[in-house]
Amino acid sequence: MLRLAWRNVWRNRRRSLINVASMGFGLAAIMFGQSMLRSLQVQLIEKSTGSITGHLQIQDQDVDIVKMPDRFIADSRPVAAALEGDPRVLAHAGRIHLTGLVSTPATSVGALVCAVEPEKERLITDIHAYMAAGDYLGHTSKGLVMGSALAKRLDLRIGEKAVLMAQAADGSMGAEAFRLVGLFKTGSESFDTQIVYVPLPAFQELLSRPGQVNNYVVKLKDIEQSDEVQKDLSKALRQYPLRVLSWKQIDHEILGVKAFQDAILFIVLLVVFAIVALGILNTQLMSLFERVREFGLLMAMGARPSWVMRLLVAESALLGAVGALFGLCIGSALIGHFGRAGLRLPVGEALSYFLPFPSVIFLRPSWAAHAFACAAVFLTSVLAALPPTLRAGRLKPAEALRHV
Repeated sequence: MLRLAWRNVWRNRRRSLINVASMGFGLAAIMFGQSMLRSLQVQLIEKSTGSITGHLQIQDQDVDIVKMPDRFIADSRPVAAALEGDPRVLAHAGRIHLTGLVSTPATSVGALVCAVEPEKERLITDIHAYMAAGDYLGHTSKGLVMGSALAKRLDLRIGEKAVLMAQAADGSMGAEAFRLVGLFKTGSESFDTQIVYVPLPAFQELLSRPGQVNNYVVKLKDIEQSDEVQKDLSKALRQYPLRVLSWKQIDHEILGVKAFQDAILFIVLLVVFAIVALGILNTQLMSLFERVREFGLLMAMGARPSWVMRLLVAESALLGAVGALFGLCIGSALIGHFGRAGLRLPVGEALSYFLPFPSVIFLRPSWAAHAFACAAVFLTSVLAALPPTLRAGRLKPAEALRHV
């Protein structure tokens, strides 16, 4: 039967090729969209967690705004002990995130002060990779690193000093002079104009909070384990007034963007499937009307209606298989090309306002999603053939033979 069905598929070569092309290009478009969104989402998560958030953060349980902790962890030793003993943790470090004022003889600017342990921070975030001039923190106890745009606004050059002011533990305004040792340029306006980095010990001294931090940031070996590690760390630290947050809770906006993108892709999938279904339905209906007498003759010679129906389903299945294979080849080629060459997207420039994000994304395949799309296109082609197939099964041989 399959050999006969294959011959029947190509009896009208032009119509079959049009259907194969519509299925193939539709599937290729679906695969390209899946890969593009998946790659965009993965890079967005990587840049968010790799630039400042980390995979997990540990904060005081009474912190109101997780992105700007307003309470300090008095004793971070239990946190360090729990993290050191977990093989899933790649790196961890204490931090202080606090708003402050950076002053030079020219002007004063409010900024987010990130007090970090330089060597540990290198393993967690990638700000050091964006250094445009000078050095990253680590060579001086009171060094200062900021965006080149902020330095220009402050009229500050490498080697010159700026006064950093922030509210100390007793409520007074602490102040200390820091020397600019490096400039970074991430391409993100919010990073390059609003964030400064200083060594953690020096900032703790300024705040009169020796040994204290207001968040502990963690990088895991596998980000997919973040929920699991969060639960385990929460249990290990349950006797302390702390809470463990995953990147999903800190950067929950990313999950909203991801859900919106997935919804758009789902709508596109429905449209493509509808086009494929209508194409197959039209092909099979045309084939049925052209072959009514042929089917009548087959039934008159002893072929059962069920055999005719199986023949039509086999034709649709073969057409769907060829279309799915054609689309898989085109889609894989496109994804492979843009995985090497990269794809420039305007959305990258929009996202770079909020965090360092490249305008070029490199596509990566999502084989589970692609396999689902292939199967869906194939099943759609088969299911779309059922109405004309059922109609063919109800043909009467005598009436079919008289069909003109």
